[in-house]
Amino acid sequence: MEDGYSEELISEILRKHPGMTMQELERLVEEKVKEFGGIIRRDAALLLVAKELGVVVPREKVPRSLSTLKVRDLAAGFRGVDLEGYVIERSSLGLTKEGKPYLRFLLTDGEDVVRVVAWDDAAKAAAGVSVGARVLLRKVSVAQRRGRLEVVLGRGSSLEVKEPPSLSSLSELLSRFKARTEILEARKVFKEVERTVLFCLDRGCNPVCLVLPPGIEVPEGSFILSNFSEERFRGLRVLRYGRECFLEVLRGRVGECSPAALQDLVVRGRVIGYLLFGKPGGKLFLLCEDEELLDLAIFSDAYLSSAKKFLGREVEVWGVTRGKTGLVASQFLQFLPLDEQARAPELHYVEKPLLVAAGPVSVRATLLSLRLRSRCLDGEPLFHILALVDDGTASVQALSNSSSVLRELYGIEEKDLCEMGGEAMGKISDYIAGELRGADLHLEGLLVGAVNKLLLIHRVKVL
Repeated sequence: MEDGYSEELISEILRKHPGMTMQELERLVEEKVKEFGGIIRRDAALLLVAKELGVVVPREKVPRSLSTLKVRDLAAGFRGVDLEGYVIERSSLGLTKEGKPYLRFLLTDGEDVVRVVAWDDAAKAAAGVSVGARVLLRKVSVAQRRGRLEVVLGRGSSLEVKEPPSLSSLSELLSRFKARTEILEARKVFKEVERTVLFCLDRGCNPVCLVLPPGIEVPEGSFILSNFSEERFRGLRVLRYGRECFLEVLRGRVGECSPAALQDLVVRGRVIGYLLFGKPGGKLFLLCEDEELLDLAIFSDAYLSSAKKFLGREVEVWGVTRGKTGLVASQFLQFLPLDEQARAPELHYVEKPLLVAAGPVSVRATLLSLRLRSRCLDGEPLFHILALVDDGTASVQALSNSSSVLRELYGIEEKDLCEMGGEAMGKISDYIAGELRGADLHLEGLLVGAVNKLLLIHRVKVL
């Protein structure tokens, strides 16, 4: 406050309170400074004393430096003050049980942050404010809530947007202050019945999975998400859209992330087989373009059932994570077919010893062991046949999910697996394994893997 107006205000106080001396007024001002822990200046304390003594101070007479405070100057009990800063987190417009509108946001003046809650008309006005905007809050009060300060925009308060958001400024503020706000770029969107899964890149070009409830539409591109919940799955950052989340789609793409930034989230290859675990889930085998064999651990029969539909097809598998022992499926796994329908590859099976063979192979080998494992999910069978075969040059593990191989070795159809009980199937499997152990087989299949070779059996004949 300018010295001239301080003197004018002192004179007005003493005029309205003729029994008060200058020393008594000075004492009241000193007490007010101490009341706020010394964080306010004497001219600000004089304003508060004048208001308590019933002296009206015209707002236009109050210098901006006093009426617009810094966050660090706030204290519980302040009323009618102004605050200016940037919105770096916000909720959507909510309603109390009584139907009263409210909206919460986080404000920073570039040095500190404070929580703000807007009510009624102020909440409706705040609903139109974008994250990153610079705003001026007028005639707000400050309260203590759950051990921290909270600015309140209530009756008589107002909010004015002073500057539209700048994404570069917002990004810098988000890097400095902890806020539940992220600038995301959706690279792939998958819609399910009960949710929508988006695979995104954050402002640091790190992969992120966003889970939306049904009915929330977000196209591929850039957007701001605020007031979300967050969790981790094997290093994958997962954001969830809650009831009070705020989402704003941006025009065009933001950022210049490399196409390779998502490589840890997605793999591509031909689905060539799967192996069931003893408990739910299993291992999915993919053959890449460079003939590299990838195996993906999946801990859900539902995802294996989805994968089974793509046997023989080229797919992109989204939602994978990298574990210590290899690829692991997240709970957001998605399959994107790259060809319209399954097609049997045109293979020329070459007669070669297992020791030196690779790729399509035709071989005569002795069966050392045989095992059938099956489960049913909603009436649909999942099964694998696992064998150990030896052609005299090498012993190789062999795998098949083929119904024709099941028919040749066990004499049953795939659909029968769900009609027979687990105990009956176990007895049949053990009996056939004993009968065929030591038998010679003619096998045609795909031999893959550099060190631990795996033979994917396409056709078999018991000799």
